[in-house]
Amino acid sequence: MEEPNLQCVEHMVVFKINKDKNGSDADADCYEINARDYFVPTRDKWLLLTADYSQIELRLMAHFSKDSSLIELLSKLHGDVFTMIASRWTGCPEDSIGSDERDQTKRLVYGILYGMGANTLAEQLGCSPAEAGEKIQSFKSSFPGVASWLHEVVSHCREKGYVKTLKGRKRFLSKIKFGNIKEKSKAERQAVNSICQGSAADIIKIAMISIYSVIAEGVVPVYTSSLADKFNMLKGRCRMLLQVHDELVLEVDPSVINEAASLLRMSMENAALLLVPLHVKLKAGRKWGSMEPFQEDQL
Repeated sequence: MEEPNLQCVEHMVVFKINKDKNGSDADADCYEINARDYFVPTRDKWLLLTADYSQIELRLMAHFSKDSSLIELLSKLHGDVFTMIASRWTGCPEDSIGSDERDQTKRLVYGILYGMGANTLAEQLGCSPAEAGEKIQSFKSSFPGVASWLHEVVSHCREKGYVKTLKGRKRFLSKIKFGNIKEKSKAERQAVNSICQGSAADIIKIAMISIYSVIAEGVVPVYTSSLADKFNMLKGRCRMLLQVHDELVLEVDPSVINEAASLLRMSMENAALLLVPLHVKLKAGRKWGSMEPFQEDQL
């Protein structure tokens, strides 16, 4: 890989080494290496703390499309999102949705979000292009607001030549009007993708600014003002290290990890006001590759 960055660091990698050049794979020694386990806090006894947005691009699609069914499902406090979507889409009870059906629904949803055609989606789902096309149309019929929004995004981009993110950043896609068939098709996929992924980038950058203002400058946001004394403890005892897509990585003095976790969660979940709530999952640990779920105490 040319000029790799920390976002490209693998999780678990499994490889085999055969000491006998003429031996078979069955004779090879199997090794597992998690490269992220070699990333640890810069200070002894400190911990890494991460927060990852849950389905942020799907939630943004619900917000932009204003699809009432999708908004209803994503506003529920409990339950697996993709199991609920599969149940609504197929008309089957949630308890009858198996893991395979749930995973196929997830692939279908993100395939539509990323603008996959029937042929590409068929490869993802392990079915024929005709079946994939039927699944796409069936899903759009179950969530008509999504179908309308996808069409509106492409039409608007053809007219204006650009799309805008949640916070107004523009991406110009001139090929949607002036390219050949292949280039136009790619630009149509990029139009939808750019709105959701670009808006997710907007949101996490806002959260990063909010977190930094507390831990470096002592400026507490309005929505956390009641916890000002608690968060003021973080200055000099908490550092923001890295953004990895929809995830933030901090290093924290264990004595204030509860306060840091609350700041991280509140800053990320309040970074934007959408039609559906934003949720994050917290993890903590000494090694980046071996983090465990973390539940902060109520402050």
